[in-house]
Amino acid sequence: MMQQGNWHGNQMQHGHHQMHHCNQAQPVVCPPQYRCHDQFVPREVPFIHPIVNVNRVHTVEIPRHYFTETTENVMGQTLPAQPGFGPGYGPGPGFGPGFGPGCGPGFGGKRRRCRR
Repeated sequence: MMQQGNWHGNQMQHGHHQMHHCNQAQPVVCPPQYRCHDQFVPREVPFIHPIVNVNRVHTVEIPRHYFTETTENVMGQTLPAQPGFGPGYGPGPGFGPGFGPGCGPGFGGKRRRCRR
C-alpha cells in the first residue's frame, strides 16, 4: 500500500503516481517503531517517624509498720489479807494456794474454782 504525500520531490496525486524518468518505485512508509531506553534517577522521599520518649514513674506501696507503746496503770481488785501468809497477814492459806480467794492452781498444786 502506498502512502500519499511528498517524498524526495516525487509527486503523488490521489492514487495516481507519476514517476521520475529513472523508474523508481515509491517507498512504503511504515508506522514508527519506538525503542525506549529507560534510565532511573533516584529521588529521596522523606518519611518522618516521630518518636516520643515517655518517662513514667510508678509508685509501689510497701507497708512499713510502726508501733507505739504506752503503759497504763490501772487499779486491780482489792483483796483482804488472809491469816498465815507472811508477817502481818495472819495465819491461814492467804495467797499461797492461789492468787486470790480460791482461784486457779495455787502454789500447792490444787486447782480451785473462782468464786465471783
